[in-house]
Amino acid sequence: AGPALAALRAAAGESVRLSVRDGEAGVCVAGLESPHGLRTIVPVGAELPLDRGSAGRVLLGGTGREGWVATVEEREPGVASVSAPVVGADGEVLAVVSVSGPIDRLGRSPGRTHGAAVVAAAGEVEAALTA
Repeated sequence: AGPALAALRAAAGESVRLSVRDGEAGVCVAGLESPHGLRTIVPVGAELPLDRGSAGRVLLGGTGREGWVATVEEREPGVASVSAPVVGADGEVLAVVSVSGPIDRLGRSPGRTHGAAVVAAAGEVEAALTA
């Protein structure tokens, strides 16, 4: 997932991460922080709720018809995020790729700006898993 996350961070200019479901939580297994001083930080190993935030919603199996989920101030005040699933051959959500950052930069519709790039990065991770 490293190359896909690095390319996504370069394109978005924001923090990116790869998370998996572990029981009733999402767990960050890889991430890269935004180069900006004001950024969202989710350390590797951090557990996040499944019922709040775009990554949790995707890990629960939800996406819009665009293939991504965006949330604004759902998990943390002032933070927006957009996430897309990494899907296995059987259609199961294996992981989620996310971009998150301050609303001042991502806006209140982060999916419009970063949704396609997040979906593409998730697809790159899927391809790497089957290679």
